[in-house]
Amino acid sequence: MQRRHFTTAALGLTLATALTPLAATAQTDWPPQKLTFVVALGPGGSADRTARALAQRMQEELGVPISVINQEGGGGHVGHTYFTQMPSDGSYFLATSIHPYIANAMLRFDADYTLEDFAFINGQWNDYDLFAVNAETPYTTLAEFMAAAKENPGALRVSVVPGSTGAINLELALEAYGLDPSAVSVVTYESGGAARTAVAGGQVDMTVLAADGTLSIAEYIRPLALAADNASKDWDAPTLNAALEQDGHEAVPVLAGSMRGLAAHAAFKEENPDGFQKMVDAYQAVLEDPEFVASLEAQDIGAEWLGPERTSEIITSNFDILKRYEGDE
Repeated sequence: MQRRHFTTAALGLTLATALTPLAATAQTDWPPQKLTFVVALGPGGSADRTARALAQRMQEELGVPISVINQEGGGGHVGHTYFTQMPSDGSYFLATSIHPYIANAMLRFDADYTLEDFAFINGQWNDYDLFAVNAETPYTTLAEFMAAAKENPGALRVSVVPGSTGAINLELALEAYGLDPSAVSVVTYESGGAARTAVAGGQVDMTVLAADGTLSIAEYIRPLALAADNASKDWDAPTLNAALEQDGHEAVPVLAGSMRGLAAHAAFKEENPDGFQKMVDAYQAVLEDPEFVASLEAQDIGAEWLGPERTSEIITSNFDILKRYEGDE
């Protein structure tokens, strides 16, 4: 009788264990059998190359296959929308230029998503804007260029891509030096390549464009400042705020350039924090792998680890800047 009582109790315990909230099991049972990276831009571009290289290495780290799909259109808006409509269980991730494209799409389209819908994991490849003059000009510092612009308003020509972070960083720098946009003659080009050709050939005096892309014309230009938190080994130039502070001006909220990286659904982070942290840890681990980092560098792909908090801070603060200058773009 006692044995029967024990068996029944044991059976009840077993059933209770088996039927204990499936949600709790689901929260810890990650990763799923397959992951998908969504690139909100076209194939072959920098965001696509970054996503595919990361997926190939991350699937080894996580032990599950990762497929990469492109959903291009509307400056990333089509891909962002597609991603937000996919399951938020940690099976889909947005692997693309997470800044400034998400923010720009929110400001320019009637988007039904906000920054709060994304849990940003890392901004891996950040292409910061470089202030550079033609090598034949006499300016050796940003202060000298701004002084000349103040003395002869409109005489100096600056090439930018309309709506780019470079265009806004130029305006922020002019404002910091106490100048309005009319102090220089802004010449717009539809591509960074055309804007670079203009400064390399002397058609304009200065350009404000992505630093990595400008390496191709390094011999024809002189770098003056980098719109980034830290100086670069590739350019002998101070950061924009270091230049401003040296000249006695207040620092400005620097607008970061294109940030290729990874984001999850905010719901995944909230509902499965353990799974989200596993993804964070795996991502950080692969970017600490010297062999993988070397392979990325060989492909001219960045391998920076900012982490969720710093990545989110940059995107949020930059969104405020983009919103402020939306009417001017």
